[in-house]
Amino acid sequence: MQKSDVNGDVIDMMLSQLGAKEIHNFSSTMHIASFDLGDGLEVAYEFNITRKDKYFLQRMKPYAMVHGKYASYKEIIDFITEDIAKFKKAKEINDAAIYLKLAEEMDHVKSRTEHIFLNHNVSVEDFKSMLDGFNSLLEQVELANKNSDKIKID
Repeated sequence: MQKSDVNGDVIDMMLSQLGAKEIHNFSSTMHIASFDLGDGLEVAYEFNITRKDKYFLQRMKPYAMVHGKYASYKEIIDFITEDIAKFKKAKEINDAAIYLKLAEEMDHVKSRTEHIFLNHNVSVEDFKSMLDGFNSLLEQVELANKNSDKIKID
């Protein structure tokens, strides 16, 4: 048995202890774990174990986000533990349904924009108009960030 197999099994066991509702592993090098936090909020992660027993982690749900490379399985567990705690705390004090709808709409915009880019001859002006709309949305996000208190995890 290779070291990556053992480390993958250890991570899977620890994620199960954290409350993962499902854990899938493919060829002992790719693992997917999902957590049901209630009220429709699901958080899922994918991590890959490289040939040099390093780890590549990304969050898949509620939105895709690459978190990068890690040197040990403990770093993967520590990151996921803290990330889950943040989502649980944020769900307690914020409206998760609105957040999930916003994340879903952003994914929809991303996929529709990609579809248009790959299949249509879109004018530069139309792309600039979309970019202006995004910049306006980013300004709203930054304003909300500025006007709100940071969540503290116990």
